[in-house]
Amino acid sequence: MPKNLDLGVAPIPGPDGGRSTFVGGDAVGVSATSKKVDQAWNFLAWSLGDDAQVNVVAAHKDVVARTDLAANKYSAADPRLVAVNQLVADGRTPYALKFGQTFNDPNGPWLSLMRDAVFGDGASLEKDNKAVTASLAD
Repeated sequence: MPKNLDLGVAPIPGPDGGRSTFVGGDAVGVSATSKKVDQAWNFLAWSLGDDAQVNVVAAHKDVVARTDLAANKYSAADPRLVAVNQLVADGRTPYALKFGQTFNDPNGPWLSLMRDAVFGDGASLEKDNKAVTASLAD
């Protein structure tokens, strides 16, 4: 990261107070046809263990997967990481049946909203937001 770039972090404010952040989206599992089930479970257990979360994940300035390890010797050096690690405890993964067609589809309404907001003049924000809402509700 360039030394002259000053970045901060902040939670997403709730409409009636409170705070949140988006969490989720990553998943891992062991295939039903795996010939190395014991080794796979061993790796998963190791990767979520104290040592790997702190001395691998946090040591490389990444967000730990466990909120009980949010304050650790590595994140303590960067207040932004402390804030993000603590905020994860307030995060929620929203569930929407039509999430893929709304947000991931290259022809979906989310991409139109983002393109219009970033590259346009923002005049269509209300219309684009209604399209996102309608897509989720269908």
